[in-house]
Amino acid sequence: MRSIICIQIVLLSLGSIAQEIKNVKPSPLQNFNISGNYRFYAQHRIFTEPYIIGYENNVPTQLDGRAILIGDASQLPELTLNISGRPNSKTSFGTDLIVWNQNSGDFDYYRSLQLGINLYGDFSTKYFDVSVKTGGIFWHEITPLTFGSFFGYNRFSVFERNPWDPQMRNVDDRYKNYLKSGSINQDTRWANQAIQGIILDASLPMNISIDLIYGKAQNMGAVFNIPENDLNNQTSVANIRFYDNTIPNMVYGGAIRKNLKKHTISLNNYSELSYSDALATKRINNQISTTGLKFNFSEIEFDLEGGLGKYSDEYNQDSLGFGELLSFKINTSKKLTFIPFQIHAYRISPNVVNNNSTFINTSVNQAQSAAAGENQLIGANGVLQQTGSGIVPMGQMANNRQAVNISTDIKLMPLTLTLGNSIAKEINRIGNKISYTHLNGLTLSRFWRWSFPSNVGPYNKKSVLYRSVFETVNITETDNDGKLPYDKYFNTMEAQLKYKFNLLKKPWYVFYLGSYNSVQNNFSLVTVFNEKAFLRVYNHQFENYYHISPKIILAQYLGVERIVANYSTQVNIETQRPINQEGIGIGLGIDYMMAKNTGLYIRHRYFTFEDKSFPLDKFSGHETTLEIKVTF
Repeated sequence: MRSIICIQIVLLSLGSIAQEIKNVKPSPLQNFNISGNYRFYAQHRIFTEPYIIGYENNVPTQLDGRAILIGDASQLPELTLNISGRPNSKTSFGTDLIVWNQNSGDFDYYRSLQLGINLYGDFSTKYFDVSVKTGGIFWHEITPLTFGSFFGYNRFSVFERNPWDPQMRNVDDRYKNYLKSGSINQDTRWANQAIQGIILDASLPMNISIDLIYGKAQNMGAVFNIPENDLNNQTSVANIRFYDNTIPNMVYGGAIRKNLKKHTISLNNYSELSYSDALATKRINNQISTTGLKFNFSEIEFDLEGGLGKYSDEYNQDSLGFGELLSFKINTSKKLTFIPFQIHAYRISPNVVNNNSTFINTSVNQAQSAAAGENQLIGANGVLQQTGSGIVPMGQMANNRQAVNISTDIKLMPLTLTLGNSIAKEINRIGNKISYTHLNGLTLSRFWRWSFPSNVGPYNKKSVLYRSVFETVNITETDNDGKLPYDKYFNTMEAQLKYKFNLLKKPWYVFYLGSYNSVQNNFSLVTVFNEKAFLRVYNHQFENYYHISPKIILAQYLGVERIVANYSTQVNIETQRPINQEGIGIGLGIDYMMAKNTGLYIRHRYFTFEDKSFPLDKFSGHETTLEIKVTF
């Protein structure tokens, strides 16, 4: 009897448990993930030689003394939170919450996310896959000539850290990767353009894909109507910022691609639309259409992009007409040519303008969009790219120019040597200006906080870019019409040496980067090193990184620049001499792995600059930066 009762109790319990299991609802998500990164950044600067950054009402504005700043003096996120989920195997969604701490004390700062919210999702069907991104700021590329960013041949200094440098797993991974592969890991901001709007990517049958963008790019923004800071107004919309006007200022474009095994054919387009007056009657229009061909064989690769472009505004209207764009790259393997070669030839018409691509504008005076507002900072309109007949790094293109670049990597482990030579010529004789950047350009750009003014400095020759500054010099040999009687030719030679050895059984990385540039009025196969060149720009950068302990890297840096112009360029009225500049940077730093996925980076730089022919153009001082980066 007792056995029967026990069996009945067990059966009833099992039935109850089964009923409970049956009533449990399945999980609405197959997986859910939260990740992100946090970046704290602080700067301290003190001048030993003050600097005149500009003039207001003919009174010089001078930088001296000490400055401390928490943040990067630009709209870079302090915290990025990525939230994503997948309801099923064919659908996913995500959002990015991007926080920018201004440390201003304004009440409205706490009410919303300063840099917006990104939304994205994708789904798959039997016939196609679709991905949609919308909301805040995304980083994207269509093609180099339509919508993309310059990345060059991976010849750059790694002493100063960039906001897009990720947190590595090991403290020396950054330098080890740069030695072995010639590059370092970067996040999505590297070599891509920023866009706020909508991005649509779709993979279709027959290996066809489409890529569409619509929105605002970095130089196609609009001014905001900033509300008053009112602590008593607690309404939900009291501190929302709306656009100050409804003047169109947008970019749109896309690509259609067809994959043929390892090869790709594409049709690409990029357009800009805005107006230069408040009534939206004076149109600014920019159109570029290209065709791309990529052929990948076992020992050689071909990358061709070519097409037509046209720019018009109230000043140029249709007078410029269409112009050609052509970029052709060939990469060979060591097996085919004994040493690998990267060959790049391009030609871009002076009629083509695109400030959201890999080439700079040197020939067209562009109209300012009325959507950006009328209030400008001291100097002139802000610029985001170098202008004038620029001396640019290898791989960087410019309109009104045709060029050939040849580069090679020679690996004799543990030594790696990379060499490059660039020969360029302007197509039309437009303008008498030559522009160039500086060794201490990053430090110099921080002299102007939160702004990108043009024609500043003691002689109004410098213009500020994002994380850089370029200077302009004028050629004075012109004809009776004020035009140059000859063409301008450009030469650039680059050399980089990377070496590793062990000291006390610990790795020591040594890097050297040299750049030798000239501009002259005659063709030359190599850089001109004498007075026949209008301008000569030489840079030398020595870096070494010693792995002191498993968690600590000691970083050291020495940079020297020499810039000399001849007497065919503008001279100082007082000294009657042309540009004669010298800049030096000496750096010391520590990389410390505080914990898993958490790094502390300290950099100290002594900087000095002097133009012996323009006595007011000089400065020197010390700058220290501290960065803490956490990924999770």
